[in-house]
Amino acid sequence: MFRRRERNRLRRTSDRFESLLVFVLVFTFLAGAPLLAWQAGKAGYRSDLRAQQWERDNLFPVDAVLVENAAVETAKAIWTAPDGSSRNGIVQATVSDRAGTRIPIWVDRSGALRAPPVHHDPAAQAVAIGIAVFLCVAAAFAGLHRIARALLDRRRERAWTREWLEVGPRWSRDSGRY
Repeated sequence: MFRRRERNRLRRTSDRFESLLVFVLVFTFLAGAPLLAWQAGKAGYRSDLRAQQWERDNLFPVDAVLVENAAVETAKAIWTAPDGSSRNGIVQATVSDRAGTRIPIWVDRSGALRAPPVHHDPAAQAVAIGIAVFLCVAAAFAGLHRIARALLDRRRERAWTREWLEVGPRWSRDSGRY
């Protein structure tokens, strides 16, 4: 309806398109990236809390008693499972541990050996996930801009070459008159 006059007559359609693209990408990034990072961080926080709860419910510390002297940092041991049954197996120990030494281990509900619980910091995990998602979205948008700009530059180069092939010979002939 109302057409705004462009101040710079040398500005091409591809230049205006690139400006619009940058505006859309920046606006979309500023509107969406923080929300996406927040949601990802929140999901990571909840996941970490669930992992902590699972470990509290399913992993138990018990003492294993070595039944032989430790050799090469392992030894046979016995322990009592959470259900009260007796279990045995190979546990990690130091070479100096002797039969009868108590070694703290972690077991599951059935008494099977498990790795010790991992220390979780849900808040730090959430922040790290949020920052990573934010940076990944920024990189994706920068990549989109880079691809679009390369395509536009290729198009501008072709147009410039076509125009030069048309104008160049005339300009070269007329340049000797001055």
